[in-house]
Amino acid sequence: MKKIVIDCRYIGMSGIGRVLEGFITNLPDTAEFYFLGNKNKLKEYGIESNIIDDNNYPVSKKGLFVSKEINKYDAFFTPNFIIPYHVKIDTYTMIHDLMFLDFKDTTNGFIDSLIKKHFYKRCIKKSSAIFTVSNFTKERINYFFPKCKKDIIVIYNGLSQSIISYKKMKNNCQKKDYILFVGNIKKQKGISVLLEAIKDTSIELYLVGEKDKFRTKDNSLTKYMSNPNIHFTGRISDDELFSYISQAKFLIQPSLYEGFGIPPLEALYLGTKPIISDIEVFKEIYHNLDVVFFESENSIDLLNKIQQANPVVDLKKSTNDKYDYSKGIKKILEIIDNNK
Repeated sequence: MKKIVIDCRYIGMSGIGRVLEGFITNLPDTAEFYFLGNKNKLKEYGIESNIIDDNNYPVSKKGLFVSKEINKYDAFFTPNFIIPYHVKIDTYTMIHDLMFLDFKDTTNGFIDSLIKKHFYKRCIKKSSAIFTVSNFTKERINYFFPKCKKDIIVIYNGLSQSIISYKKMKNNCQKKDYILFVGNIKKQKGISVLLEAIKDTSIELYLVGEKDKFRTKDNSLTKYMSNPNIHFTGRISDDELFSYISQAKFLIQPSLYEGFGIPPLEALYLGTKPIISDIEVFKEIYHNLDVVFFESENSIDLLNKIQQANPVVDLKKSTNDKYDYSKGIKKILEIIDNNK
């Protein structure tokens, strides 16, 4: 039985943290696991033993270096492309997207861009195998790193135990007349397309997040701040998030770029119709599910879909069993176990 270290320092970090939580709450008994991370955070997931305590932010200068104790185990798995220094054992990584290469303005200038490209290259070189979350991202890896000879295995994201538990407890939420956006305030999330679409309407929009962060992340969006129909939830718990999703008329995901995009999957599971941009990765993930596509970056088309779409979700098209973290972690462990 292999002894596998999982880098759990990403718990609580938006998309990557959510995927990590999906994996660690579905671990089978076929391997012996050790957990690199904050012991107090790990306790929230019932993990109280085999902890390698590390409170460092994983993408900070200190976080780039981990205890050499790790090397007495058999394998190291990280849910990101940044492999910490001092790791000498077989390493398995997950690349969620190539956003920093596809969207240069998501980096903090030329030097930051070079640093991120260095870590992508290092990931390609040092990984025993590379996992990714969509065929779209796999294609982008091959595009930017055509000489990569490593196995790139697609492991789709799934639904967290927290949302599954929520639905079991509260499965009859009353719908309200508002639309919802869930995501970071970044240009590639397409939030400006949504705000432009509803600016001259009486449509109520709830944005999950804090108003101050909204103001500072993208100054071009401040012109929409005076709209009385735009509401910010502030920082909220998972249960509060699921409540907002459950009660929304539509979840709007106007992204220009994603590696996967989990919120529409969560919305469908909770009975809320997603209206999403027709970017390549969304067509891959959601083509056979009950979503409404609109033309990417077209605010007029988005408004038409919001006004005309049927909000009732077809339950037969609301889930797909290939989006399952237990299957994903099982596949990852098979790859690790078979690597001699």
